[in-house]
Amino acid sequence: MARETNSTTIISQGAVIKGDLELSAKLHIEGVVDGNINSSNEVSIGKDGVMKGELKASKLIVNGVFEGTADCDYIEIMKGGILKGNITIKNITIENGGCFAGTSTLKEHKNDTIKSTKTSKN
Repeated sequence: MARETNSTTIISQGAVIKGDLELSAKLHIEGVVDGNINSSNEVSIGKDGVMKGELKASKLIVNGVFEGTADCDYIEIMKGGILKGNITIKNITIENGGCFAGTSTLKEHKNDTIKSTKTSKN
């Protein structure tokens, strides 16, 4: 994968992408992505955005809907955001009004040992 960049790729509202994406730029989703994303950067799902599939990224910000499996260092679920699925994380923030339904596996900060915990917040 190419080195991380500061540019942003935008999937606009009304766009539907089926398949796999691999990128180093930031990604902002306002449309629909049905597939797998592998990113060395930040992925954000806007209020009208939907992503279903597997995601690997440094950071995930959810304002819309994410359903699937995510492996990220940091996940932030904003007010109105919905995350359903299994996640592997170092840190997570859920704003009041955000929803997480699924299983979380916590990566230890010091040596990346994985601990499993089951969590659900509505």
